[in-house]
Amino acid sequence: MPDTHHEMEADKILSALSLSASDEQALLQGRRLLVEALEQAEQRGRQILGNQKESSG
Repeated sequence: MPDTHHEMEADKILSALSLSASDEQALLQGRRLLVEALEQAEQRGRQILGNQKESSG
């Protein structure tokens, strides 16, 4: 289940892009892709931070 924070960030990005709500399916698909991208970016960030802590400690 997507993190609410990621969903809110995806909504902000879509609003900033001024996407037309006339194609709701494309809007929902774009939102889903943004949520997934944000989740993956957060996971990568945590992994990198963990690797840095391991190598410095």
